[in-house]
Amino acid sequence: MAITTIEWTARRLPDGRLIPGYTFNPWWGCCKVSQECTHCYAEGIALRYGQRVWGHAATTQRRFFGADHWSEPLRWNAQAAREGHRRSVFCASMADVCEDHPDVSEARAQLWRLIEQTLWLNWLLLTKRPEYIGRFCPWTDSGDWPDNVWLGTSIGMQQHAAHRLDALLAHPAVVRFVSCEPLLGPLDLTPWLPRLQWIICGGESGAHARPMWPAWARSLREQCGAAGVPYFFNKQHCRPSSPCWRQPPARSTTKGESHDAAPTRDVQPGCPRHRHSPGGEPAPTGRIPGAVVRLCPGDALSPPGGS
Repeated sequence: MAITTIEWTARRLPDGRLIPGYTFNPWWGCCKVSQECTHCYAEGIALRYGQRVWGHAATTQRRFFGADHWSEPLRWNAQAAREGHRRSVFCASMADVCEDHPDVSEARAQLWRLIEQTLWLNWLLLTKRPEYIGRFCPWTDSGDWPDNVWLGTSIGMQQHAAHRLDALLAHPAVVRFVSCEPLLGPLDLTPWLPRLQWIICGGESGAHARPMWPAWARSLREQCGAAGVPYFFNKQHCRPSSPCWRQPPARSTTKGESHDAAPTRDVQPGCPRHRHSPGGEPAPTGRIPGAVVRLCPGDALSPPGGS
């Protein structure tokens, strides 16, 4: 893997520079667990490379990688240390780090060691199986999560919100986030937003993409604005034949407005770690110190009329 074009992995530095992020996959392959997975983009990429690695553990193997692949994050970490600011790594774009597959145990253990060796990298761990975080992640017993681990779950439908968010929020990672991609219906995340630090939103891609109505994205934007949680709108990904094609895009409904906020944490390794309040629960606010919603001067987060 290498530098990625996935926009939400980029980081905005205090001087205004935008630095791209990386993707890293400890293995390739997964098993679909919900409706959001139906048109999995990663499965399509794997098939184009001749890799049939999507399916149940009993019938499907995973693809693994050699030493050169595993050394890449060490090089990224060294570069970030020289530059004096952290880089973000999305893990895993072609897998799920919390998948219950017997073949991935060794690679998963290697990943945890790598994360602890690369403190100049923010590891964005995204899973559709947050109920397995406590089983597979090594920091759950002590509750002492490394401050370079951002923990997230994917939710594209309301019926998955309570289960996945309650499981995610049981773990006091420094940043806990939700990827609402693909967004397949309206979502109400207000009960959980005070304990979240970031929301990413976007539609489905590909030839069979299901529609994402802009009103769903605007609703999430307004919920985040009210809670003070950074909101990142990725892409609408709507097909010309879809009924939502001619709807105004949710990312630029007001002239000059930009919905690409993210938590900003650029402390140097070795500084005191972020701590949550006693009992493993985060502080009452969902804000991360320094988190900003980047807007042009004079623009409001929610334009008049809720557009």
